[in-house]
Amino acid sequence: MEINEKMMRELRKKLDTEMNRKEIEIVDHWKNEIEALYRKKYDNLAAVQIEMKRIIERMGNRISILTKMVREES
Repeated sequence: MEINEKMMRELRKKLDTEMNRKEIEIVDHWKNEIEALYRKKYDNLAAVQIEMKRIIERMGNRISILTKMVREES
């Protein structure tokens, strides 16, 4: 089965649109996490740093999982 140029452009456009939707979801998720951190009352700077480190670790874990998934699919 041969895919013509028009079909390739349509598939590419669908893929780009879906990737943009997913990126919006991801950015919105982490934005909400940071907003929660911002709104929370802290006693001192160390408490803020601990919470920031927790979010950074969660982001790092997610990146590791996704990287592993991409490698397995390749």
